[in-house]
Amino acid sequence: MPTSMQKFSSNQSPLRRWIPIALIIILVAAIGFAAFAFYITHKAPDQARSANGFTGLNPPPPPKYNCPLDGTFVPNRAAASLRPIVVQVDNAPAARDQIGLSQADIVYEELAEGDVTRFSAIFACHEASVIGPVRSARLIDLELVPEYQALLANSGASDGTTAELEAAQDIPNINDNGYHDLAYWRVDDRAAPHNLMTSTTGIRNGAAQFGFTVTAQLQSLFFKDDTPAPAISTITIPYSSWANVNYKYDAALNAWLRFEGSEVSKDAGTGKQLAPKNVIIQFVPSQQSNIVEDVGGALGMQFQLTGSGRVLVFRDGQVIDGVWSRPNRNDVTQYYDAAKQPIPLNRGLTFVQIVDTSFQPGWG
Repeated sequence: MPTSMQKFSSNQSPLRRWIPIALIIILVAAIGFAAFAFYITHKAPDQARSANGFTGLNPPPPPKYNCPLDGTFVPNRAAASLRPIVVQVDNAPAARDQIGLSQADIVYEELAEGDVTRFSAIFACHEASVIGPVRSARLIDLELVPEYQALLANSGASDGTTAELEAAQDIPNINDNGYHDLAYWRVDDRAAPHNLMTSTTGIRNGAAQFGFTVTAQLQSLFFKDDTPAPAISTITIPYSSWANVNYKYDAALNAWLRFEGSEVSKDAGTGKQLAPKNVIIQFVPSQQSNIVEDVGGALGMQFQLTGSGRVLVFRDGQVIDGVWSRPNRNDVTQYYDAAKQPIPLNRGLTFVQIVDTSFQPGWG
């Protein structure tokens, strides 16, 4: 005989037996719909952004462009691709303080005739509205201009140097003689010949009007962020009694304050002392040429900047004794340590002091 429980079960209708199953199906469907709705509202925007070049809820940061010659960040690729300009800048005592040197990427200083030095200032990524005093070209331009694929700015040149520049096929000579109305002017608050000025915009506009390209793709130097570890406080480079160059390390700036003897070297355009982040002493073979460079009959200097040789790199309050290397005329000079590894420079202005292989600088 059936029990009471068996009777109860047998009396259930088929519909009532399916109710729990239907509830489970409904619950599973509701959970699935909620998950799908969450995916649509949260993931779909991400997918749309990915299709437009984004990878998350916020757009990516803009790309960073570095100036190849001073390592600083510039706003766009065009600024990093401007053709450099080598400007011959006067450093006779009557020409100081110069204007615009602090806006250069690299400033070379080399001994000229008459125991004075001359600056070869290289402007690539940063505009300078006034640069000067501009003086005549020298034989070192035959080395620096092709190295940096540069335009050359100067006030003219001696007959001998002019002949050398004209014979070269890779030196766009944007000088005062041919481009004065486009790129040069004289100021009234300085005595001639120390009063000729130019600008980066003027030189590039003058070059463009005469068919020269104003962009370039350069080999970059190696750069790093500042890592101060001061061990050296002074550098001395006694070119002559007229040009007794020295630097003092400034820990607050992690830079080298420049002096001519005891006189502060300033940029007259800013009123601030010149303070390069890096000072490089590059030892090169040099000799007097047979080219007369001034009315007194002084002979110009020749410097060999291709090949390799000793270099001292001062940065972060320290010195690295290494090797400079420039195998070919169109190569940008690179600097290596004793382990033959590149020496990264700090981002910012670099002064390169060109000296003879027998020269004796000092530091301590």
